[in-house]
Amino acid sequence: MPFVGDVETRWIVESGLDRKMELLAPFAFIDGEGRTWPAEAGDTINGASLPEAIWSRIAGTPFVGDYRRASVVHDVAIDKHIRSSREAHRMFYEAMLEDGVDRRRALLFYMAVRAFGPQWRAGEAPESFDPLNPNDPDFDVVEAAFDHALSEE
Repeated sequence: MPFVGDVETRWIVESGLDRKMELLAPFAFIDGEGRTWPAEAGDTINGASLPEAIWSRIAGTPFVGDYRRASVVHDVAIDKHIRSSREAHRMFYEAMLEDGVDRRRALLFYMAVRAFGPQWRAGEAPESFDPLNPNDPDFDVVEAAFDHALSEE
């Protein structure tokens, strides 16, 4: 029983897209190492961080898809950054698999958040991807990783 509780939310009305929701009850995911990734009542989430340009039946939208529960605990893990980004993104992958997301699709989502999502060490504030930063992922490395994920087993 890796997921604990149900996702109960309330929309937060604000200017713009109104993508934020407040959790009304605790929810959690327990990863393969037995670590609990909690999302507490009062935490805010904004759904899967998919760029609007790729919203579709294939990629999904922020609140539609088998990865919804995984995105809740991932959003909170990013906001609270108690564990490292590497651990949080790995948990997102595990949670997607637990919710029935196809392994290849889960791997692609994982690679996207690992390469382009916020990065931090445990206890530090996250940094977002900066394409002008020479220390950010090299395109050839990212492309090779995607090629590998898309290849037949």
